[in-house]
Amino acid sequence: MDLFGVDALAHIAECRAQRHRERRHEHQQARIRSFWLMVDPSKAMVGVATFGLSVVALGYLSVLVKMLTCIRWPKNTTHLLHHVTCKDLAHKLGKSLVEAADRQLSSRVTSSTMQLAISLTREESLARKRILGDLALETLLLYQMLESGSPTVLIGIFTFVAASNALVCAAMMFVPYERAPLAETFIDILFDFLIIIGSPMLVVVYCLSTFTFDHAKYAINLEVFPPGWFEQGASVIANAEQVAVIYESLKSLRIMTALNFFTRIGVNITLCFRLWLVVDLIHNPKKHRRSVYTKRHRFGAAFLVVYAAMLTIFVEESVRTSSLACQPHPECVVNARRWTILEDGSLTQCPCLMLVDRDIAPKTYAEWENPINVTEKVAQLAAQGDLQTVQLTNRNLAVLPEELRLCKDLRHLDLEYTHTQTFPAWIKELTNLEFLHVESKFTSPMVVFPDDMFDDMSALTFIHFAVFLLMRKLPSFDGLTNLKSLALAVFLLLEEVPSFDKLHNLERLVLASLPAINNLPDFPPIKDLKSFAATDRGAWCCNGFLGHCDLSDGKCGVHPLSGTPAATCFASDGSDKLATPATLAVVKKFSATTCGPVLRSGVLEDPPTPELVAPCNGTMWKQCERPGGVEAMCYNARFMGITCITTPYPIEMRQWQIAKGVGDPCNPAIEAWLGCKVT
Repeated sequence: MDLFGVDALAHIAECRAQRHRERRHEHQQARIRSFWLMVDPSKAMVGVATFGLSVVALGYLSVLVKMLTCIRWPKNTTHLLHHVTCKDLAHKLGKSLVEAADRQLSSRVTSSTMQLAISLTREESLARKRILGDLALETLLLYQMLESGSPTVLIGIFTFVAASNALVCAAMMFVPYERAPLAETFIDILFDFLIIIGSPMLVVVYCLSTFTFDHAKYAINLEVFPPGWFEQGASVIANAEQVAVIYESLKSLRIMTALNFFTRIGVNITLCFRLWLVVDLIHNPKKHRRSVYTKRHRFGAAFLVVYAAMLTIFVEESVRTSSLACQPHPECVVNARRWTILEDGSLTQCPCLMLVDRDIAPKTYAEWENPINVTEKVAQLAAQGDLQTVQLTNRNLAVLPEELRLCKDLRHLDLEYTHTQTFPAWIKELTNLEFLHVESKFTSPMVVFPDDMFDDMSALTFIHFAVFLLMRKLPSFDGLTNLKSLALAVFLLLEEVPSFDKLHNLERLVLASLPAINNLPDFPPIKDLKSFAATDRGAWCCNGFLGHCDLSDGKCGVHPLSGTPAATCFASDGSDKLATPATLAVVKKFSATTCGPVLRSGVLEDPPTPELVAPCNGTMWKQCERPGGVEAMCYNARFMGITCITTPYPIEMRQWQIAKGVGDPCNPAIEAWLGCKVT
């Protein structure tokens, strides 16, 4: 009986541990999925794109059915009769127009109109228009690539394909008539495949070959640090510039606008039509078909050659002049490839799309407390109104410059330790914002947001706010209908989290160090929450909000770091709003990552001070001394200055990295205490 009891207890403990591991794995997977945070297109665009792609799919399917039908059954005579009748009708219409044009008409304008009508009724005219349409679509796609700042190598390859298409069209005008129709069709299909299939594949291959991410290093972070900690974010490991370039490249493959729709669907419909013609030729090789191009038409050939030359020159000048305009701004990591008329000494002509300027490990206290002022730099790069990304870490941007207001397409705003304490009222005009990360310093925290800041920000997908020590109220979240990730950390005076009523798409929620919060918003509106972490004091865990009040729990006592007063039990008369069944279910589901212990001194990293920064002398992983003989290490916690910290997690992380040969190579002279050995 005793053995059975021991086995049962062991089984229960193992089940609980397994559930904990499963919850932790779910939380980790949610962090990984939230890395790219691609914004979903509008419902209208999804509907239109679905319709367009369905039409394309039906077109390809009809080609397949036609091909199989042609293999099994002879040609349909009824279809042939219909085709001949239509052809005869067009021939008669063209003949009557020719006769009308040959008459003595008093007006040359009328005669020219007649000749134009004749050209439109000819069978080969539509085919020629398709060729011109192809060139127009290719030019439009190339222009989109230039404006989106695609990598030069991709632009070069696409330009080569588009120019080659025009030159081959010119060459086909001198191919013998009897060989022209079949050759023209197959060449057109080849270029269509290069544009429709080859180019997207090339973009994906480029992204895979250039993106570097240390998965082993990230796996250690996931294992060592508690859920919700800064180091569990994949963006901590990734190269910010690489992420910016690849994000833009991958986004170019999506159908997000009407222009994307017409170009992507248009080239697919063209390919579908040409495949249909090929099946016709395979089924009936002797079928007579006119050549698309007028034979030995020197003017037409010259036009195509000039087009190819002008296209190449335009692309080359667009890349060259825009690069020169952005040369004074190395912080601009992606710029539109736009033909720019350069002005001597001008610093505001750069068509910058992505501004990234970061110092993730300030070496001295002066660098940490008085970083480089980039207000003028941001104003210069925002002057063209093209900025889509602003990412600053340990830079001084106390006030957002007025020029940033021009950037209506700003999508990514990341301000870490920039001394920004308020946002201007016009921040609400940036309605295309998708990513908003603001992390303040303890010495200059964000104080207030405009009350209507989020009212029209339906595109916003990611929010991370941290160290807003003095902020008591956040704006309403009702406008954030597409929000997927929300993280609020170190709000010492915040008394209430705004309602979740409109956050139907929220997938990840982190509430860290919100000691004054006594309850949570209702969770029923959130249908697909994949991760919920709540660390440090949470009075709602023990004050009766969840149904049971236990003031002896440390989460309801005086906070050991912030000094927040002890909590009181919720009133039993119903005057206080208790957790709904849906909220209780969410807390139970994520019990492994919520209502944990209160953070105490030595667990959370201390902010840099002159006394804590000086022993490190700008050297990472160095062992340093703290009062009491506590084990300490020099580390740039959360991208702050390199500081002597006693937090055990970074020390354990570096020990694992050294043991597994992961991350930066270790230096035995500095890291011998962590296990680094001379090789």
